[in-house]
Amino acid sequence: MPILAAVVLLAAGCRTSRPASASFASVEISGKSKEEILTATVAVFTADGYHAMYNVRDELLFEKEGTRGDEIAHGGWIADTGVRKRVRAEVVSPAPNEYRLQCHAYIVRHPGDSVFEDEVRLKNVRARPYQKLLDEVAARLKKE
Repeated sequence: MPILAAVVLLAAGCRTSRPASASFASVEISGKSKEEILTATVAVFTADGYHAMYNVRDELLFEKEGTRGDEIAHGGWIADTGVRKRVRAEVVSPAPNEYRLQCHAYIVRHPGDSVFEDEVRLKNVRARPYQKLLDEVAARLKKE
C-alpha cells in the first residue's frame, strides 16, 4: 500500500507546482507580448471552430456548439436548445517578461437565455483537448 501511495503522489506531483487558477489547462510563454499571445490564442481557437465572444483586458471568451454527446451528457436534448462549449482564457504575468496562458472550460445549457442559462465547469480530467489548444498557441508563437 505505501508503494501505491508514493506512485499516486509522484504522478500528482507533476501538476502541483501550478497555481490553482492554472490547474485546468495552462502554458508558460516568454519572449512574446500579451498582444501577441492574445492574437495567437484567437487564431488557434477560431481554427478549431470556436467563435471569439469578447476580450476584456486579458480575458478571452470562446464558444462553439456542443456535440451530440455533450447534449446527451448534459441534458441539452431535453429542451431541444442544445448545449455550447465555453472557454474562458486569460493571460497572467507571474514574473517580468513571462506570461501564462490559462483557461477553464464549461458546458452551457440554455445558452443565451437570461433566466435559464446554466454554466457547468468541466472537471480537470476533461482538460486534455483544451491543453492541446494552449500547447498549439505556444508552438505557433515559437515559430514566429
